[in-house]
Amino acid sequence: MTRAAARSGPVKQLFRLSKVHHPLDDAFQPTKASGAFPGTLTDQRGRLVHYEIRMNRTLYDYVVTHGLFQADRQAALEHISAPEGSILIKAAWRELEPGEQSRFYTRTADIWDPDDPAGSTPRRRLVGLVGLHAMQKTASAPQWIWTTYEQIDNVEGADPSFRNPHCSDCLTNRQGPPGFPNQVTRLTPIPSREPDCARADESNDNLQELNRQIQASLPASVWRNYELVGAQWPLPPAAALSETSARQPTTVFSVRPGLLANTTMETYIQTSSSCMGCHAMARSSKRERYVSSDFSFTFSEAYPRRPDPRVVPPPAAPRTRWDRQNWDSILRGYTLSTATYEELPAQVPTARLHCASCHLDAGGNTQASPWLGMTRKYNYPQTQDLQRRINLCFSHSLNGHPLPLEAGEPTMQAFIVYMQWLDEQAKARGLQTPATAFPPIALLSGNAARGQEIFRQKCAFCHNVQGQGRYDDGRYYRPALWGPHSFNRQAGLAESAKMAPFLRANMPRGFGGNLTDQEAWDLASFIDGQERPAGPVTTGEGRRSGGVTQ
Repeated sequence: MTRAAARSGPVKQLFRLSKVHHPLDDAFQPTKASGAFPGTLTDQRGRLVHYEIRMNRTLYDYVVTHGLFQADRQAALEHISAPEGSILIKAAWRELEPGEQSRFYTRTADIWDPDDPAGSTPRRRLVGLVGLHAMQKTASAPQWIWTTYEQIDNVEGADPSFRNPHCSDCLTNRQGPPGFPNQVTRLTPIPSREPDCARADESNDNLQELNRQIQASLPASVWRNYELVGAQWPLPPAAALSETSARQPTTVFSVRPGLLANTTMETYIQTSSSCMGCHAMARSSKRERYVSSDFSFTFSEAYPRRPDPRVVPPPAAPRTRWDRQNWDSILRGYTLSTATYEELPAQVPTARLHCASCHLDAGGNTQASPWLGMTRKYNYPQTQDLQRRINLCFSHSLNGHPLPLEAGEPTMQAFIVYMQWLDEQAKARGLQTPATAFPPIALLSGNAARGQEIFRQKCAFCHNVQGQGRYDDGRYYRPALWGPHSFNRQAGLAESAKMAPFLRANMPRGFGGNLTDQEAWDLASFIDGQERPAGPVTTGEGRRSGGVTQ
């Protein structure tokens, strides 16, 4: 323990290694750009940044009064709405060396390292605040007001915490292994232009000048070393839409400015980060269907974690004699479904998609074109209709080449055996084969311009700003939605009539039901209007393959 850390006072308990700490949450919340490395942040001294989340008394009392810390009690509710005046804080802290503390707001902290073999021995250290998010709910901002601050040495100055100014060939804003310093730059500038207040679309003051004035007024305070990076807030609905908007959920909104990012919390997705857009998808612990948790992922910390009863989980161990006899094929079928282009480059040479990109949970999700009842529907093995249907997916949805139709062909057989295993699991869980590939929605017209703004707020942090997906470090993380690596125009999802219900039921990933019917149609109109491969020239049944359930 350093001498500075030995001072008296409250001791923080820091155990979070990223803003999204729990592995289940981390799989869905879009703070990473790559699946190859963790979403941690390491300073130039090789030390991991630690994070914490706090709430004020108003929100705390609401959580306790309603028992929202218990997942089962939370799941029984049909509505979660934090009271006005609720405040949530997210803070990022880095360990300090002697002599650094004069430039930081500091605290003493017990740091709990997950790799500590003892598992119960924290390191007491002096830590300095490097990033701060504040969100506050007001009567005029039911989608909350979002503000973010940083320590001025994060990426600028002579000795930045997260950038080596002498490294000209370092990869910037990329994830890496713990202990390897990240090289961070700011990609969303702090506004420096005076606004034109006569323009309705103006949203930012000259924050650089504002920061300069405030810092100058605090000559003896450590807070002179901090700056406001930006704020984001919801716009009131247009008067012409007020009657309709009054009936809309709070997750339907317009926002200013469109993007907001902190280099310590949205390090790897700065160009697509929107606080409100990301938090709009937060849900309660009810797994049967989406219930908004009012823009706060904190409610997902409730225990015990509840599985989704609509999904067959991945194969873990054989349970029956048939399982044991076919276990290798079952596992192979699952692997092919979840790593299709990597495992089958000859069949999928250009697309960077998996079967599970559309058939979510590897065909085990009853909301996403599940692979249940396929052998019965396509009269397998009496005909080869199922094999042909699978091949349509390869030709269209994967923009590739069909598998051979020879009897016993091992790759095709692995797919079919895995589908049979899904049927076995669904029966054991009481899951019924749905009548349609996706739950039906209202038949509406989509507006591509509205869809583009929805994409920017609720989709780009996962699928990237140009819909090109996220494949940093050469590894699939989120699929391309258009462009050369996506499905072609013969695929089922290239039709809005299929894309819209898919989006409504399943997107954002893990938060299906967040979008309204209209938002789903608008998004589908925008996504399907983008450039993508034409696909093979086919006629009759060969056109439009959205999956083997279509």
